Amino acid sequence: MISGTPLKKPELQITEIHRIVSLIQKVNCSTFALISETASELGIKKTALMQYIEDNPKLFDIIEATSRSAKGVVKTLGLAIRKVYLTAEENPATEEWLEKQKALWEKKIHVDEQTYYGQHEFWCFPEEYDQNSRRYHLWRNTPEKFQELEEMGILKKTTQWYGGFSDSYKRDVYLCNEEILQKLTDAGWTTDFEEVLAKSKSK
Repeated sequence: MISGTPLKKPELQITEIHRIVSLIQKVNCSTFALISETASELGIKKTALMQYIEDNPKLFDIIEATSRSAKGVVKTLGLAIRKVYLTAEENPATEEWLEKQKALWEKKIHVDEQTYYGQHEFWCFPEEYDQNSRRYHLWRNTPEKFQELEEMGILKKTTQWYGGFSDSYKRDVYLCNEEILQKLTDAGWTTDFEEVLAKSKSK
């Protein structure tokens, strides 16, 4: 080494941060990894890691970690990493993720199962609203998709009843059946019916 030349600090790699965070969570049986502990495992200052996180906010899900004593006293442990994303497209909170979902679901629609006390009632294409961090209403079953499919004569909202004799309920839905699934296929559309069906059978 040439005298007087400062040592070059190793560049942080998101893959290594991801690996360390996953191992810390596994070792501690926790859903998070403290930034201070993560930095120690990486062999860097915690401020250096914090700066990296602030420079790359789309790659991290950060929370304020706390613990509760037997007496109910809450103690702040510091900022912690709950999730590390290798790319911005993996983070549901980013616009990159949203645009990717829109592309993947451009001609695809989601199927839902209506059950009653665990018993199957009917399949439908649910209308989705702004009630989920994954923003389904913007890319999965969007109002624009329903409007297009209604204009094509494939979907039509109907009233469906479900439940028992003394406690029946009604729901206005876009019904899903074999005939409608075939019409969607013929029109160049796809659904996640097979995945939903497999999930339902595994319950």
